[in-house]
Amino acid sequence: MKRRTMDFMIALDRSDRAPEGLTRQLYAQLRAAILDGRLRAGDRLPPTRALAELLGVARLTVAQAYDWLRAEGYVYGKVGAGTFVAPVFGAHTTGAMPADRLPTGASNDTSVQAPSPLSYAHPPTSVSPATTTTSETEDARRPRLSAWARRISAIPAQGAGAGGDTAPYDMRPGVGAAEAFPWARWRRIVGWQDNADPLAERRAEDRERAAQTGQWDALLGPLETRTAIAAWLGRSRAVRCSPEQMLITSSVQQTLALLARLLIEPGERLLVEDPSYIGFHAAFLAEGAQLVGVPVDENGLCVDELPNPAASPGQALRLAIVTPSHQYPTGVTLALDRRVALLDWARRAGIALVEDDYDGDLRLEGQPLEALRGLDTHDDVIYLGTFAKALYPATRLAFAVLPRWLIEPVARARAASDRHPTWRDAIAVARFIEAGELERHLLRIRRLYRARRDALVTALHAELGDVVEIGPAEAGIHLLATLPPGTDDVALAGDALRVGVSFTPLSPHYQRDPHPGMLLGFGALNEDRLAESVRLLAPLVRAAVPH
Repeated sequence: MKRRTMDFMIALDRSDRAPEGLTRQLYAQLRAAILDGRLRAGDRLPPTRALAELLGVARLTVAQAYDWLRAEGYVYGKVGAGTFVAPVFGAHTTGAMPADRLPTGASNDTSVQAPSPLSYAHPPTSVSPATTTTSETEDARRPRLSAWARRISAIPAQGAGAGGDTAPYDMRPGVGAAEAFPWARWRRIVGWQDNADPLAERRAEDRERAAQTGQWDALLGPLETRTAIAAWLGRSRAVRCSPEQMLITSSVQQTLALLARLLIEPGERLLVEDPSYIGFHAAFLAEGAQLVGVPVDENGLCVDELPNPAASPGQALRLAIVTPSHQYPTGVTLALDRRVALLDWARRAGIALVEDDYDGDLRLEGQPLEALRGLDTHDDVIYLGTFAKALYPATRLAFAVLPRWLIEPVARARAASDRHPTWRDAIAVARFIEAGELERHLLRIRRLYRARRDALVTALHAELGDVVEIGPAEAGIHLLATLPPGTDDVALAGDALRVGVSFTPLSPHYQRDPHPGMLLGFGALNEDRLAESVRLLAPLVRAAVPH
């Protein structure tokens, strides 16, 4: 069957009086076309680049609108083929979508609810379709999606707007200096160049086979890797742990998904910093968690605003995720007195703390601070870390320090879901640590990032010092440039991408009262290119700021 392509008019209001931004206008018009049958099931939407050129907007604008439609089930993507209207929408049958296929929070009411005022990270999730092209017989033959599947269908996709689009001047917060990694020393120490070390290869294979047979020790990761990381954490971060408490995974996100399944029941509350990294939320929203945001100021999480679990007995608060060493996205550090108060609050309330040591090993000023886990004398804190920035992004290796009460549940969960981990990188990292190369590399990379940070700060002061407020950058590879109230940082990110600069806007990271800003990474660009990036951004920023 020949597929139709989109052939109706889209009119975008670009005036200052427009009630909505371009992304939401495009989303609303495409949604309306699907609901009233102008776009039917199977119709293909234009590629994001082609539609952006046709409409004269940033590709980011089109990609985000498509992401919102995809998140709500209006469209679906096929790799290499494009984006198509979903089969449950069309003009040939009537009746609402079956209840078991609705996004979370939706109903069979055919009225269309108004979009949420918070764009970009929080698209509307309760729009109900008016029509469907599938018959009741066809629906009956299809497997019913689980509650978990229905929940994840309503979680906004982390697409281009969240930092997925690359550009010649890549200022995304998490992108580091891959060219600075000591590849020659890595190959010499690891010994796997051209398969030169068959013994090490066999060791990795042995670990994989042990994990596949369900041996708990192997399911947590190679013992030599856990031993090496535990010793390094004790030296560098004052983390209290033993190798038996270490868990090796492929990413922090994988670890969070595992913890979410073990520690969260639908309807229970998860405490997050506000603002916080929205990528963390998906694993817990998938389990039905309700997010509770606690504000962050210049000293980190505002512990005096932590909720009292006893005040809401009907809404259990089980877990809190914090980034005390380098708060994302603001870059501030949690003060020592607040760390102690946070531990005391969690202990009294019976709440588990997840400490994401975001960029804690990339301290650019002074010595690395003692981790929250280092202050924990009751074995309550779950500590997370990764080597993606300290080494190189292709090192898909993360680690966690588990409280002893959580070791067995994690091992059982691993046996039930993931008996085929790849431990080759894990054993390689163990060798790198044991040879003392990790500390040497971190000393070099900190000097590099310090110079790049200083270059970015200098450029921002010179070009935009009267417009933006530059946040702290004592750790990590990004800084926050806060914009004046009323600035549309999401639209600004789209405009910047059109001139070759990619950065991440701040406002989507808030649960409430969003503030505009730019998260500017300095890891991937040298000093000259950072200065050029700011020169390209400056006129766009000035044009975006309300006058």
